[in-house]
Amino acid sequence: MNRRNIRILSGVMALAIFASATNVFATTTAEYDEQISEIKAQQEANEAEAAELNATLGALRAKTADAEEYQATLERKIENYQQSIDLTREHIDELNGSIKELEGEIKKADAEYASTLEKLKKRLKALYTSGGELTTLEILLDSTSLYDFSMRSEAVKSFTRHDKLLMEEIKDYMLKTQEQRDALSAQKTELADQKKALESKQAELEALEAENQKLIEDLNIQSANAEALIAQNERESQDYLAQLDQLIADRAEQAAREEEERRKAEEEAQKNQGSSGGSEYVPSGGGSVDSGDLSFGWPLAGYGYGSITQYYGGMYSGTPHKGLDIGVPYGTPIYASESGQVLSAEYHWSWGNNVLIWHNGTYSTRYAHCSSLAVSAGQYVEKGQVIGYVGSTGQSSGPHLHFEVYQNGTRVDPLGFV
Repeated sequence: MNRRNIRILSGVMALAIFASATNVFATTTAEYDEQISEIKAQQEANEAEAAELNATLGALRAKTADAEEYQATLERKIENYQQSIDLTREHIDELNGSIKELEGEIKKADAEYASTLEKLKKRLKALYTSGGELTTLEILLDSTSLYDFSMRSEAVKSFTRHDKLLMEEIKDYMLKTQEQRDALSAQKTELADQKKALESKQAELEALEAENQKLIEDLNIQSANAEALIAQNERESQDYLAQLDQLIADRAEQAAREEEERRKAEEEAQKNQGSSGGSEYVPSGGGSVDSGDLSFGWPLAGYGYGSITQYYGGMYSGTPHKGLDIGVPYGTPIYASESGQVLSAEYHWSWGNNVLIWHNGTYSTRYAHCSSLAVSAGQYVEKGQVIGYVGSTGQSSGPHLHFEVYQNGTRVDPLGFV
């Protein structure tokens, strides 16, 4: 099993274990937040791997396209060589036909030459047997008349001249046809060599074609494997998203339970002890918006509406102001306007040191430009608890608190609540 398959198996097992663990071990919103963070981290790793797999698949497809283009080039070259081989073979066949025809004529001339030579041999033999050449006396004695003598004497001379001329013609013809035959044979040898070279090149190209075809097949297999891994990665991603949705829903239910328990505990404490005389400032709620069970309080003790320096909706640096600015001395304690869980407590380039508190599924509050923070992310805070101190961090022109109220994720006028 390769490393990728091991990772997939581990991920699937982790999801199965995690799915059961969320219902068995998660008992607080903080534990849910931890599990959500873990799933998000796994999802991010999964997305990074998906990007890597897609890059790999893209590279494989590019290589496959190059190999297929090269394969087409090889096929065209092979086809050209095959055409050259066919033309060379046809030329060789034509030369073979010419050579065969010429050889037939030479064979016929050889036969005529041999027949004439045989006749000459016989006459020479007869002359040799008679002791010399035919004499005029022998021709005269064998003749029946003077006319016969004259005719026979001329015939012998003519026959001899004819044989000599025939022999010379046959000899010249054989010499000439021999040159033609040698030339045709040389051309045939040259074409045969060319054909052999072409066949050798064709074999080389066919070997390259087979090798390149194997490369294409391997690349296609790798691409198919990458596509399978991408599909598996997508299924894992869907599993992570489903798990996140379930965890977020479970966390919301848990947060509602915790809020209900906190509210009951607070009511019970008020019944048993009355109002505490502690030093914490717990401002009373105000505003005109119906926020359900929530009752938002003023976030600064000892400073009222008269300390407001910038209202919600006013223009600030060319854009509408989305909060309430309250100018108070540096280091003034800032109190939670309502109970809830700290979603973030960190530095932001614009808000500076700021705290974001989640109160329920509808409302959240933010406290910005703090000099320092007194709480951390994931912590549950009570209404009136000190969460930070007034400062001028981030984009700020002087010590003040920038106070925001979020309703269903949208910033609204805080004066409607405090």
